[in-house]
Amino acid sequence: MAQKKISENYDQKKELIIEAAEEQFAYFGYHKTTLEDIARKVGIKKNSIYYYFESKEALLNEIIQRYYKSKISAFESEAAKEKSTKQKLKLFLTILIAHTYNENKKYNITPHAFIEISRVIEESFKEFYDSAELYVTTIIEEGIRSSQLKRIDARDFARTILRYLQAIEVFEYSKIDKKYIDEQTVNKLKNTIDKLIDLVFDGIRK
Repeated sequence: MAQKKISENYDQKKELIIEAAEEQFAYFGYHKTTLEDIARKVGIKKNSIYYYFESKEALLNEIIQRYYKSKISAFESEAAKEKSTKQKLKLFLTILIAHTYNENKKYNITPHAFIEISRVIEESFKEFYDSAELYVTTIIEEGIRSSQLKRIDARDFARTILRYLQAIEVFEYSKIDKKYIDEQTVNKLKNTIDKLIDLVFDGIRK
């Protein structure tokens, strides 16, 4: 019983640290946020964080992994209902950007923090992009096998689409003059994705 209580307390404190880190990263960005800031938010000493995470990078990695797993879970659940390659691709790309605005959360992300964290992820957490690229590649390869698409280099297509998505995100969010990334901007980005995929598929559809 005592061991179970210790485990529960450990998990609860870890969640509090992650929630505080999410809020600090979303507002101040990765580089400006310190472990002292996160510890202060939780109400603990900085050294206590090292009991749960060996570094700020490890803490960010935990957050990224959670976000990505939730995205993949959401995609796989919705994709099971779709037979159209085009709709699956739209769904996946839309889910990838969905975290930038969430009206049900206590906080949202500032444009500056989003752009900075995207660069940090690209530089230090390449597996995130590799995994996203693999998912898009798989969607395209399934479309080729089902004769919805002509034969193309699926991985090169995936890499190009994801680079475009990253570029348009940075472009749109850098223009925001509001404190946080808002629903209107995210919806505009979703519409851009729809138009892009429609345009691309008109060119590669059999």
